[in-house]
Amino acid sequence: MKALALLLLLLFPVSAGAKGRIVQSSMGGDIDITDAPNGASLRTMGGDIRITNARGHVVAKTMGGDIRVRRMDGSIEAGTMGGNVEVEVVRNGEIEIHSMGGHIELTLPANFSGTFDVELEQDEDGHDHEIVSDFPLQIRKSTKDHWFRPDTEVLNGTGKSGSGANRVKITTIGGDIRIRRK
Repeated sequence: MKALALLLLLLFPVSAGAKGRIVQSSMGGDIDITDAPNGASLRTMGGDIRITNARGHVVAKTMGGDIRVRRMDGSIEAGTMGGNVEVEVVRNGEIEIHSMGGHIELTLPANFSGTFDVELEQDEDGHDHEIVSDFPLQIRKSTKDHWFRPDTEVLNGTGKSGSGANRVKITTIGGDIRIRRK
């Protein structure tokens, strides 16, 4: 019971952040936001999160849905336990995206300046997933041991674009990672 209470506190913040920041949570439905000019904190237990325009800092977390952010001007922290994540960044900003069972597609401006740390853990679906990037990444293969899945193949990609000023951290299990230059 204590663990459930802690999980709910982490998933559903008690107070709003900065003035004008959108704070929304749902126990089982989608969240659709047209404009988040001062950032947002969006969390759902079982739905998709869609944002058309966002500025500032955005946190988007779902336990069982997809996340899609069309025009992100700022930093983003996005994570899903069972869905795909698609984010288009229009300016430099810190980026952290995680998925456990979905594909990740990140579109960045052509002049994006970042340090990339990308990890893709293969799953047992019989399909080799891949990291594809328009930005230069050094990709290496390794293995990771889990008690339930020994010798799991892992792809790690690292690289730097421009001055490397912004951190880009992406992880997924059982999905492709695509980083596009726009």
